[in-house]
Amino acid sequence: MLLGELNRFADAHVDTQLVTIESVHDDASIAELKQLMGEKLQVVYLDASFAVRVERSGTPAQAVAAKDEVKMSRGAHQVATLADHVIDNTGSVAALRARLRRIATPPAATALRVATPYGLGLPAAVASATADFTDAVRAYGPDVRLAALTGSPGEGNWVAGWSDLDLLVIAEHQAIGHVHQALQQYRTSLNDAAPLGPTLITPGELTARRLTPRLAFALHQLQQGSPVLHAAPGLDLPTISRDELALAAVRELPQVMLTMRRLRADAGPTTLRQLYKHLVLACRLLLREHNQWETGPDRIIAAASHMPGLAVPTVPSLAEIAAAWRDDEAELVLKPVTAAVDQLLTWYAAQLAA
Repeated sequence: MLLGELNRFADAHVDTQLVTIESVHDDASIAELKQLMGEKLQVVYLDASFAVRVERSGTPAQAVAAKDEVKMSRGAHQVATLADHVIDNTGSVAALRARLRRIATPPAATALRVATPYGLGLPAAVASATADFTDAVRAYGPDVRLAALTGSPGEGNWVAGWSDLDLLVIAEHQAIGHVHQALQQYRTSLNDAAPLGPTLITPGELTARRLTPRLAFALHQLQQGSPVLHAAPGLDLPTISRDELALAAVRELPQVMLTMRRLRADAGPTTLRQLYKHLVLACRLLLREHNQWETGPDRIIAAASHMPGLAVPTVPSLAEIAAAWRDDEAELVLKPVTAAVDQLLTWYAAQLAA
């Protein structure tokens, strides 16, 4: 009967990928369900001492003991012998959620495309500094799991004098000090040729899916073939689907719009770069909500202008804006960029009006 209910629920919720049955107190019923479902059902037993459970419950020890007696009479203590996973639940909530996340969505080995910096369309000096950094972190051994330039270098639209170097490094916590040293040398070698924006994360944080939306998108791009500079053998990464990115876009967009509104209030030649980048990012996130996946600022803004009810004014191309920025002529392109930002903010406010 329980399996029948699960099947009916699944038929009515076709997008649901994970169902949790909580408070299993009957070892016989869960054993029968496991026999019917096999590996589709993962039995997880959370274990904690009596003293810990009393402290957490906020009730007298006698009350906890009475509940234990009822549960044990049903066979709850025998569930541990059937469990696929027995978890020590005396630690933090963060540790528990990390363990459960790895059970629910286990990481997998990912085939990544490794490329040299000289094939990313970077200026010779930037490519050389990036190659030296790659050699440095590779020399630290398996504790440094991955290094990659994400964003525009991987998408093939990096612009000298305008674009950032968004660097992703996956390394064990004990290696972070070495990575810091390599980053300092990297910045010195770049000699202000490009702003460097490093993201440092541990393998555990990744497999526990403690990810920001931007990091999730970067991982998705790598899994779709964007190049990496270094990848250790046997690297396990969480698989990021497009559906997850669409949900991440919903979570990230409010902060992007708030930041863009703040930048618009202070709009001027010195804020052009940030204002334009947030315009592109907001359009990209809105397109993801509409299941449109464009790359490159020019194409993203053009596609966004066709969203229902939105007419974004003509914005100069990225090449024109970057050239004006490099030549200290930002005022020449500031007006059309701010006009586009104003139109987008007005449209967004109307879409969400009560």
